[in-house]
Amino acid sequence: MIAIFVILFSVLVFCSKEEKNTPTQPGPSSNLSWLSVSGNKIIDENGEQVLLYGVNRSGLEYDKNGNRMSQGEFQYIIQDWGAKIIRLPFNEDWVLNDEAYSSKLDQVIDWIKSLGAYVLLDLQWQNTQVRIPPIPDSAAIDMWKQLAERYKDEPAVLYDIHNEAHDVGISQWRARASEIIEAIQSVHHRALILVSGLNWASDISEWAKNPLPYSNIVYSVHVYPWMGNKNSWGQKFGNYSEQLPMFVGEFGGYAEHLDWGKELITYLRQKKIGWTAWSWVDDPHLTQDDHVTPTEFGALVRSYLQRYASPEEYSNQIFDVQVQFISSDRATIYWKTKLESDSRVLYGLTEQYTDSVYAPIFLTVHTMKLTNLLADTTYHFKIQSTDDLGFVTETNDSTFSTLKP
Repeated sequence: MIAIFVILFSVLVFCSKEEKNTPTQPGPSSNLSWLSVSGNKIIDENGEQVLLYGVNRSGLEYDKNGNRMSQGEFQYIIQDWGAKIIRLPFNEDWVLNDEAYSSKLDQVIDWIKSLGAYVLLDLQWQNTQVRIPPIPDSAAIDMWKQLAERYKDEPAVLYDIHNEAHDVGISQWRARASEIIEAIQSVHHRALILVSGLNWASDISEWAKNPLPYSNIVYSVHVYPWMGNKNSWGQKFGNYSEQLPMFVGEFGGYAEHLDWGKELITYLRQKKIGWTAWSWVDDPHLTQDDHVTPTEFGALVRSYLQRYASPEEYSNQIFDVQVQFISSDRATIYWKTKLESDSRVLYGLTEQYTDSVYAPIFLTVHTMKLTNLLADTTYHFKIQSTDDLGFVTETNDSTFSTLKP
């Protein structure tokens, strides 16, 4: 006797969706919003969280011309790489004593904001003899007030008041930071101000114990492979992401640190922390000597920046989903992905998905076998594929029915 079975499953129409990066990205220059702090978030004028991703374009701290800095270079960084913020290290002594240098800062800021990106002014060097002091000297208080006055009408300009506090206790750094913040806010109450952690900006745990009593303060962290392994990230900064607004002003590495870099960027994405990678022209480098060709670590950073800036173009997709070879106790789920990705199918009798199968191999054509199924039963399933950069793409819920025994 031959039985004819009608198999119903709802995979003809489905939706592939990548993990949501809920916070917004800044738009074109004319639409750059004033940024402020609300709770643990940086927000725009509409109250939406903003995550900024970009690079450090160092050079102006040691070279008044910025080590071959040009408008075309910033166009490449912003439009090709997808940077939405440029951290701009500078030299305190030159700001105070060389008007031509300050005019150069004006020019660079104009280049960057005209391309639709924010500028993070970073007090990197005190002068060419005292490069990164433990905390800024007293002259920095007036210098920051001058800069705040100069750019008080410019929403594109943000303020990183000291590159890296080091070899100093929290009380001393807190006192100087407070003096600088009060000087800035006396002339520019809308300024978004970054304050570094201790131990070369690697640790903000002391700020978590007693945050600064000012508005629009973000705590800046620097993360490098040689400053502690990933097990220290939580203790140094990650555990406080629900409490404090924070930003990773520097991270970087070499070819041997690519896996470390992926893990860090994935961790920061999960914590919703923005960043600027170090550095376009200085060690550890993002580009080679031509200031164009990415190093291996630079190529990694570029991939993430492009993904964040243009998710429609660079994101993964799941398509051509099929349920094949259905029997009374098994079925095969087939699909394709735009990018090489791993394979996971969640399944169960409801959308709670009590079971799963997984394969860690990165492919664009995927097949996963489901076994030990109940006969004559409808199953719910959802596909998940994680690409090489750690982004998860998944389908909506679908169903299929096994055959009678």
